[in-house]
Amino acid sequence: MIWAAHFPGLFYNCENASYKLTPFPDSIIQAGKVFASNRQIIPTEEHNGTVAIALELSSNPDESTYYKSIERLKNLVCLSYTSLQQEQRWENPGESLDEVVASNLAERFYNPDVRYGEQLSWDLPLRIAAYSQNIVRLSPENQTKFWQALQTFCYARQIAQLPNPQYKYTLYMTLHLSSINQLASEPQSLHTPAVHLICPDCNETLGGLTHSTSHLAEIKNLIDRLVPTEHVQRNKDFMDNLFHRIRSSFIHRGEFAGAEDVGGFIALFDSNVELLENDINLKRLNRSLLEQFIVQNQE
Repeated sequence: MIWAAHFPGLFYNCENASYKLTPFPDSIIQAGKVFASNRQIIPTEEHNGTVAIALELSSNPDESTYYKSIERLKNLVCLSYTSLQQEQRWENPGESLDEVVASNLAERFYNPDVRYGEQLSWDLPLRIAAYSQNIVRLSPENQTKFWQALQTFCYARQIAQLPNPQYKYTLYMTLHLSSINQLASEPQSLHTPAVHLICPDCNETLGGLTHSTSHLAEIKNLIDRLVPTEHVQRNKDFMDNLFHRIRSSFIHRGEFAGAEDVGGFIALFDSNVELLENDINLKRLNRSLLEQFIVQNQE
């Protein structure tokens, strides 16, 4: 079975017109390609083609196999382009993978002098293919961790596109932090076995004392492992300043990361540089950690 779709809002800008996708474990994908499609809402000779994907599937997808095959691939597109776009599928796309690609390939697919919106890199289609190659080299445990953290990242990007700005800033910032937190290890016990204390007044032995590292400490350990050395301290300081203000204060004290409760997001977003910088920096750090996780945890 052939499944094909393109993403009208995502322009293709890469040196090659197509790249092979590596099938995911536990998916029904047998082969696939990401390529520059000539299908555009408004055809133009000035712009490159749009991103398209064609897959050869071993069977018709059901609820479970569709998610593991199609939805996860769409999440990789979101990771590369940092935006979640609705795909438009082809009806009766063709008899074979090569036929679909050949009959729908755009003539224009690379222009190093052009940027499309927030698509600041040339290699975004290539990244999608590279992600698929790296994922298969992860252990099953790390595959699960990556897919879950990636889904959370994509929820954040989906919320960021909503038209109503009230409260969404803190919500998607929290989801980005949650995605990073899911990549990090769980807090580790600092005492194995538990420490027993002696009361200085009565010499009675007190109960076993156990305490653990924090979620923030484990995120910093993750940054130590995955971020280039020259950027480690800057990103750890960034987490120090942001983590409790969003993750803890938002949940427990009702303080909003974007001052939404007093109209701050609407009134101040264009003039408050900190809001804009935190938005961009957290999104980029989340994306970078997801990418490095599948590169540096290969077996």
